Amino acid sequence: MATSSPLIQPTKSHAIANDLRALLGSTKVKDDVPSITAYAVDASIYRIPPQAVVLVESEDDIAATIGYAVSRGIPLTPRAAGTNLTGSAIGSGIILDVSRLNQILEVNREEQWARVQPGMVLAELNRQLSSHGLMFGPDPSSGDMCKLGGMIANNSSGPHTLRYGSVKDNILRLRVCLTSSSWVDAQSYALTDPSLERLLTMVPALREILILVQAHADLIAEKQPTVSKNSCGYNLFGVADGLARGMVDIPKLFVGSEGTLGVVSEARLTLVKKPSATLTALIHFAHLEEVGDAVPQLLTLRPSALEVMDANTLNLIGRAAHGIPADAAATLLLELDADSIEVDLHEQAEALGTICRPYRLASAPMLAFDAERREQLWKARKALYPTLYRFDPKKKPINFVDDVVVPAGRISELIRYLEEFFEGQDVPVAIFGHIGNGNAHIVPLLDVNNRGDFEKMVQAYQEIHSTVLNRFGGSICGEHGDGRIRAEFVKRMFGGELYDLFRQVKNAFDPGNVLNPGIKLSNESFTEHIDYTRLSKSCATCAKCNSVCPVYDVFQSEDMSARGWFEIVTAKDYSYLNSKRVVEACLNCKSCRTICPAGVDVSDLILQKRAEHPNRLAGWIFRSQAKGVNFDALLHILAATQVIWDRPFFRKVLERIMAPIMKQLAPTARLPHDLTLPKLAHRHLRERYAQLTTNGADPLPQRTVAYFHGCAANYFDDGVGDAVIEVLQKHGVEPALPPQRCSGTPIQTYGHVDLVRDGARFNMRSFASYETIVTGCASCTLMLKDYPTLFAEGPERVQAESLAKKVVHISEFVARSQQQPPMAQSFGGTQRVTYHASCHLRAAGVSKEPRQVLSSLPGVNFVEMQDADRCAGAAGTYVIKDYDTSQKIFDRKARAITKTGADVVATSCPACMIQLKNGLRESVQVKHVAQLLQDAYRAGEAEQR
Repeated sequence: MATSSPLIQPTKSHAIANDLRALLGSTKVKDDVPSITAYAVDASIYRIPPQAVVLVESEDDIAATIGYAVSRGIPLTPRAAGTNLTGSAIGSGIILDVSRLNQILEVNREEQWARVQPGMVLAELNRQLSSHGLMFGPDPSSGDMCKLGGMIANNSSGPHTLRYGSVKDNILRLRVCLTSSSWVDAQSYALTDPSLERLLTMVPALREILILVQAHADLIAEKQPTVSKNSCGYNLFGVADGLARGMVDIPKLFVGSEGTLGVVSEARLTLVKKPSATLTALIHFAHLEEVGDAVPQLLTLRPSALEVMDANTLNLIGRAAHGIPADAAATLLLELDADSIEVDLHEQAEALGTICRPYRLASAPMLAFDAERREQLWKARKALYPTLYRFDPKKKPINFVDDVVVPAGRISELIRYLEEFFEGQDVPVAIFGHIGNGNAHIVPLLDVNNRGDFEKMVQAYQEIHSTVLNRFGGSICGEHGDGRIRAEFVKRMFGGELYDLFRQVKNAFDPGNVLNPGIKLSNESFTEHIDYTRLSKSCATCAKCNSVCPVYDVFQSEDMSARGWFEIVTAKDYSYLNSKRVVEACLNCKSCRTICPAGVDVSDLILQKRAEHPNRLAGWIFRSQAKGVNFDALLHILAATQVIWDRPFFRKVLERIMAPIMKQLAPTARLPHDLTLPKLAHRHLRERYAQLTTNGADPLPQRTVAYFHGCAANYFDDGVGDAVIEVLQKHGVEPALPPQRCSGTPIQTYGHVDLVRDGARFNMRSFASYETIVTGCASCTLMLKDYPTLFAEGPERVQAESLAKKVVHISEFVARSQQQPPMAQSFGGTQRVTYHASCHLRAAGVSKEPRQVLSSLPGVNFVEMQDADRCAGAAGTYVIKDYDTSQKIFDRKARAITKTGADVVATSCPACMIQLKNGLRESVQVKHVAQLLQDAYRAGEAEQR
């Protein structure tokens, strides 16, 4: 690459960050160890620690950062979600993170376009557009976590490319900051448009490119790939095609340029109408050869998506787990959309059956018309890559030949070639992708720390890419970008003459080679900067966890995210003192564990680190609680006097008095005077139901069901414990209330593992004789089910496993019960009810049952909330530990609740109820699922009387 000025590698580690802080403000610049560690990786196989990270919040921030980098010759790497598989979101100088620029600026419903900032997550964009009946068509499989900026940089597409095309086909205009710190509104101009000449005068680089393309039109046409999609090199082909039509299509140049020509601050996107209905089909072929024959016929149905997974892939992800027949040689996933209600997808389904009938299928095609079932059919495909991390402790999925494109009619031939090649190498491989347009994703499983596997990787890289070009006439890159992986092969694909044009494009816009150097055009081997340490770990760094992390949702910074925390706490140089601010930021909501296809529980890793430095004040409180008598007496006093100390004036005084004590829990901890505290019970649940309590050594006769009420139901006057007991009684069960201690969730959160184990042992002994253990608290449910993780192999682990199998949440109990207690057909009019899914209950595997129960209640109009499965921010005591962050997390939940128009928000956890009541105040009622059941049963009895 031509470089007019050398890149500066600063000798003072904080020099760059200090300069940038003076320029932009201290809150937007980071260079501490945790931040550098988190931003050293993306979803690729590489690691490059930056010198500083800038979290830009405006166009002025972008221009100032670029100006500084250019003036000092410091490499600058734009970054959005960091889900890129090629290493283009990491760099050695400044990381410019656009994640905080994440708004929809304008939607034009009539003309079907939107102005959107680059930090917007694709899934969130489409959620917001859905209210207009619109969506953005390109949909990479990482859509839940990838952001628009990265999609533009890579020219992403995805499974539905057949219908909606790639990003380059859906961009009307881009606003781009150049290395001069000036801005260009990149759009399509007619060659005769006077404003084009003004633009070319303002931006000489554009005139240079225009002349370049016009002068070499024949060469560009000759070298243009003849496949359906290509993201390799700079898209001079799109510019040349535009010129042939009398247009200068400037966005085509920047889309797919991977941040090497400029930084995007907003994009005007072409939108499409959401389909009125969709059919998803899963077709299991017994013979691979027949897949290639079937595809042209299936394409006559005009599918929006046509995906393939080969036999190797099906084996690796686990056939049984996804209901895949043992003799399936390949699986096709097909999707058909209806543009209007007049289109009958059942007729399309019949046509699909007719096409498939002559072929040897491993089973009848699986068809899904409803959203939930269709999502299940897509589940294996969308989670495929990180799921491969479960395959082997050492061999990991390595992306280095992962995005080739061949003519669609030759995809079966390509798959057969790849299977034979890797079989010859004795390397497991997953082959999947967009068969409808010939785009295959190839993910071998290798231990790159093993010399033999490393050499196989290098051999495969050279041979497969060469074969795709020479034998198949394809492209080495369809939608993932060149990045560091393919940069060295771009010249091989296009030849020296066109490659020289690419170099001239780069030099015209970035003569100093500051913007993302080493990306797209480079002679450096793809093996440089591989993160051999990380590739021996369990995390795929895919960022699925970030998509559900409530802390990341607020801060939009990689060091405050689940993926970032994994990197930080597993780093060789990890230090609690250096990393305390991030280690203590986690809510332990378990959302990362719930979503991770690789089975990584980042929150558990965080808890392990906290256990090395347990909180002293919390330990004293929990030990006092375990002893019982004095703790209970104190709560009784507080309950008796709450009518006094819970008044506004006294709460303000109390906040001041408690401030120094709260700081012992966390620097951010406080007892806000305006926090709506739960009402303490004058008589605890165990006192109110003394006839159900036991002393542990003498269980109540003929009782098979015990109620683990937990701390909140016992201490608070919120009616939850009473409701659970009454519901059980209505189902013919008189529950026992054995002696019990805190399940352990809050204790574990503050690092006191020994106290957690002691409590677990007590509870295991106390509940050992019961067949069923009913819970009403989500955190208790999960903790009891997780007891086996507290103990090593042996008798205690066996005892914990026995208890875990008995635990059912009250919503599960009711959903499974054979009893059908009478309910009133309607009581007090119809209520509009929505459901907040408590994080720990989802982590415990209980998601459908609460919804089933609520939907079955007479007089209830159940409405699914858009963000039902997102954390509300309470997380037990987190609302006290960091109230401000807790409320920022809740803001999203509040907006979602408002959109439902619900009269009642139901939930499954008393802790969530505190947060919901505090945030919603009196605007919406908050009830436990058991309380709504209690209301229905009571109304049913009254109606019978």
